[in-house]
Amino acid sequence: MSDRIFLGLDNSMDFLNIALGTEDRLVEERHMRMERHSSEVLPVRVAQLLADHGCAVRDLSALIVTLGPGSFTGVRVALAFCKGLAAGLNIPFFGIPTPDVLALPFAFMEGHYLCPLIDAKKGEVFFALYRVTNGAVVRVDGIHALKPDKVAESIPAPCLCFGTGVGMSKPALGGIAGVRVIEGEFQRVSGEALLRAGIAAQALGRRSETKPIYGRRSEAEIRFNVNIP
Repeated sequence: MSDRIFLGLDNSMDFLNIALGTEDRLVEERHMRMERHSSEVLPVRVAQLLADHGCAVRDLSALIVTLGPGSFTGVRVALAFCKGLAAGLNIPFFGIPTPDVLALPFAFMEGHYLCPLIDAKKGEVFFALYRVTNGAVVRVDGIHALKPDKVAESIPAPCLCFGTGVGMSKPALGGIAGVRVIEGEFQRVSGEALLRAGIAAQALGRRSETKPIYGRRSEAEIRFNVNIP
């Protein structure tokens, strides 16, 4: 490839997603459920994707990674991988909140609210609320860990709800006028949307966020009364 090459990674939910692209097109996106710890699999999968397109890590121009919330371990593994690779290659990397990327494909739904819901376990979902205005997806509330009934109290209409947390939230959301719940689809980050978000952030000269978004305290923090950065 002669164009600038971007690598996108999402490891915040049920799948490891790896996307390769240039400034104007998605080259390939791969997603897989993890059979081994993602810290072992991630470097191999990235190398395979690059090699299949005649590239190596030294050819990368920038890295784009989701920040969560979602899996505590998955988010930290992807971030650590990107930080190490970016430092070694002296290239930038950009962190994008996972709900932001989940909402981006719905930018055509002018005037609607968007509510990506991520399964947070323990009977909760990670909640964020967006509004589509003039073709832009703008976050208006979030990111929180809530019980489904609290989510129902926080959603205006018209609103589209989707993501890995909709199954457990549907009973609370099903009777609300103007609220549509999509099950079985849009439960994985779009690699194209992730790349687009990172490329746009770089083009606008935005300072990259590099801290993980957990949405709530981890079990270790609660048990030992500490804060993990």
